[in-house]
Amino acid sequence: MPLPLSRFSLRLYISCLFTVIIVLLGLLLIYAQHRQHSDFLLQDSERRLHHLEQTLGQRLVHNLHGIDTGLALMRASSINLAGAESSPDRWWPLMRTLLDANPQAISFYLGEADGRGLFFRAMRTRAMRDFFKAPTGADWVMDITHPSAPVRRVYLGRDGQPLSSVLVDESRFDARTRPWFHTALMRAGTAITPPYSFYFLRQPGLTLSLADREQGRVFAADLLLSDLAALLGRDRPDARTLLLQAPEFRILASNLEHPPTEDGTGMPPLSTLEGFAPLLERNAATWQARVDGRRWLGQQTRVQLPGLDLRLVTLVPYQSLMAEALAFSRNQILLTLALILLTLPVVIWASRAISRPLLKMAQAMGSIQEFDFDYRPGQHLYKELAMLDGALRLTCDTLSSFTRELHQLARSRDFNDMLEQVSRGIVRLGGGRRCLIYRARRQDGRIRLALWQNGARQQLELAADTPPEEIAGQLLAGLDGHGLRFELPWLLYDRFGELNGAIILGLSYGAPPLSDGKRRFIEHYGEFANLALEDMSLFEQQKQMTESVVQVIASAIDAKSPYTSGHCQRVPELTLMLARAASEADTGPLAGFRLDEGQWEALRMAAWLHDCGKVVTPEHVIDKATKLETLYNRLHEIRMRFEVLKRDADIDYWRALAGGGDARRLAPRRHRRQRRLDQDFAFIAALNLSQESLGDEQLARLERIARERWLRTLDDTLGLSWEEAERRGPGGPLPVWEPLLADHPWHRIPYPPAQRITADNPWGITLAQPALRLNLGECYNLATRRGTLTAEERYTIQAHMVHTLIMLSQLSYPRHLSEVPLLAASHHERMDGGGYPRGVPAGDLPLTARMMALADVFEALTAADRPYKEAKTVSQSLAIMATMVRERHLDPELFRFFIERRLYLDYGRRFLAPAQLDEVDAQRLLAEAGL
Repeated sequence: MPLPLSRFSLRLYISCLFTVIIVLLGLLLIYAQHRQHSDFLLQDSERRLHHLEQTLGQRLVHNLHGIDTGLALMRASSINLAGAESSPDRWWPLMRTLLDANPQAISFYLGEADGRGLFFRAMRTRAMRDFFKAPTGADWVMDITHPSAPVRRVYLGRDGQPLSSVLVDESRFDARTRPWFHTALMRAGTAITPPYSFYFLRQPGLTLSLADREQGRVFAADLLLSDLAALLGRDRPDARTLLLQAPEFRILASNLEHPPTEDGTGMPPLSTLEGFAPLLERNAATWQARVDGRRWLGQQTRVQLPGLDLRLVTLVPYQSLMAEALAFSRNQILLTLALILLTLPVVIWASRAISRPLLKMAQAMGSIQEFDFDYRPGQHLYKELAMLDGALRLTCDTLSSFTRELHQLARSRDFNDMLEQVSRGIVRLGGGRRCLIYRARRQDGRIRLALWQNGARQQLELAADTPPEEIAGQLLAGLDGHGLRFELPWLLYDRFGELNGAIILGLSYGAPPLSDGKRRFIEHYGEFANLALEDMSLFEQQKQMTESVVQVIASAIDAKSPYTSGHCQRVPELTLMLARAASEADTGPLAGFRLDEGQWEALRMAAWLHDCGKVVTPEHVIDKATKLETLYNRLHEIRMRFEVLKRDADIDYWRALAGGGDARRLAPRRHRRQRRLDQDFAFIAALNLSQESLGDEQLARLERIARERWLRTLDDTLGLSWEEAERRGPGGPLPVWEPLLADHPWHRIPYPPAQRITADNPWGITLAQPALRLNLGECYNLATRRGTLTAEERYTIQAHMVHTLIMLSQLSYPRHLSEVPLLAASHHERMDGGGYPRGVPAGDLPLTARMMALADVFEALTAADRPYKEAKTVSQSLAIMATMVRERHLDPELFRFFIERRLYLDYGRRFLAPAQLDEVDAQRLLAEAGL
């Protein structure tokens, strides 16, 4: 059974807690400091190794650069073997200079295209003098080699004068077989060989070579790596440091002493050295190993050199590396134990002093957790507890007041009300007299700070990059002489870091300045104002963007066809003009018409989008000027058929004449036939342009002309798009006689299933959709009794309202804009319910939709940008509208209001030509409308 916690005193709990905390803190500090010190030592080791790697790299780069310069000088000087054979000291001044300038280079030489070679060496060591058997006084040696002859060796003194010359019979040397020779010829610039052991020194080194391709000659130099060994043990002599050649990990230099090896280099294989096995097994970058019973840390790094893969490897004893860290950790443990022993009595005493009044404090905190802020402070002996008790009381008072403020802010109906609540709250919290809230707006790269309560009279314009201190100073400077002492402003920034506004609290003169804590609290409380200002700006920006997008769509629709330019921009103006006048009416049927802010926005958006469905209406249908016009006037095809028939008449004439016919009889017949074809084509052309109703006699003549046949000899399925070819089907045998005018099956284009509008459609559309989307039949189009549009094309134009309703119904709207689709798609509805697209009667139409219908008709009648009609005057347009009112197309009360308020004049002065503003007889118009 667990021991009840209530049997132990609070003092014991506090004592144990503080003791455990001190112990854990001490252990944590010991561990953290040990880790930090260890990491520092490891980083120091890595830094030293990196420094050594940089030093080696710089040393090698310096040596390579000097030798590379020397090779370039040799090539520029055109050193060759012929000159050296005739005069051994000819090139010696240059070679002596190169060898003196590059002490790491032990030889400079060249190889000829025929395999011969010329070698210059400085005998700087006893080993080289012994190997080359140099006589006394000889400091330089020159070898002239030949692939099939002994080496001629010339010894030279310090001044370059030849001392003696010998032939080395046992030596044969072909420069063309050496890697440095063919490598240099295969690449541009200086070539570098991998490190290898020089045969005459048994020490590792590099060979640099540079080719003269025109002469087939290669210049080269040998560089020793032995001087790098001294650098390897400089920073850490207790470590084992190696310079390796990858990927075989051959030892090039080492700070270790090794016994002589079989090849004489003194560098044993890496596998014979203890502690480096992980490097060979898995090419480890870091590893640990045990050598001689001790723990060692290994590390590998790459020496960055062009063309060489060198690795710097170090193996350091762990105890040596971490000796300082381990000693530091031991001292920290002893210090921590001493601190625990010294602080334990103090902890016990303090826990006894604190535990007595804490129970009351705990009860008070429990009340706060239950959101009960009715707290009564008590009497305490200790100052700190009294301060804590006072803080609890202030906390309860503040939370209680803050809760009331939140409740009032939550009930705010708009941004202005919320700002007013925040302003009053800041005045109360700060003990001030007045709170000023500024709102920031950006325009043209500048910031305008305007007083929210009275922004028109008090505002400040600033540059966009003005620092906060300067903004605060200018705000305070503008408040001088207001009879208050103003606190330093609180600048408000939105979530994007942009200045959103400012808050300034005005205090009475003599009032103490606000404390830092109170300023911070007011700053946090002021975030409610910041939130309201930011939401206000975002709401306005979103609203402006929405209206801009709507206007762009309307402008695009106007720009789509030159025949409706400006229509989508003028209809909203007239609709809003009519709605504003109606909302100001105090008498008559429209006296009760009022719109709130949301309804005004919905009407404005619907008016701008009232013809948005035209974006999918084909332009060639809207602009169809002739009956045979699609994307082009198909009359040209028919004319060519008449041309063929006239040509056939000529052919028949000449063929009959050649067969012995009588020219006097055949010529009149040809003439009559061709004249009839001319007359028939003129009839078809006139029919194509006809805007008047066709009679039965004209239709009969059309049928007779259509039955006449012509001979087609070419395949009419060639050159068709896949869609047209699929609709047309395979062609028949040729030649074939075809009617002069035809309604082929492929002229009948049905609606795709996705574009079919069924009777149970979700939008309530009642506009009857024809069976075909297009009927391109020639006879069918020419037989149109009135106008140029077929029934299918007329529906296509009327369907812009269908598309308007469908398109706008698919958008998501806020609640106050939910009527936009209905308003925008109802301006072609009629008062008698015979309109489209939904056939809604007047009683179910909003008054604003009827206003838009009247505006749409008046704008269309008076528009001067329609090439197919002349702009009508105001009186002519109103007369036509009076007839539409009588026939129950337009709302009669709105028409009366439009006439009596003379709104047509307000519109006409803005959008119509002066010639259109003629006299209007209002009484006669109202009588014609039946009003």
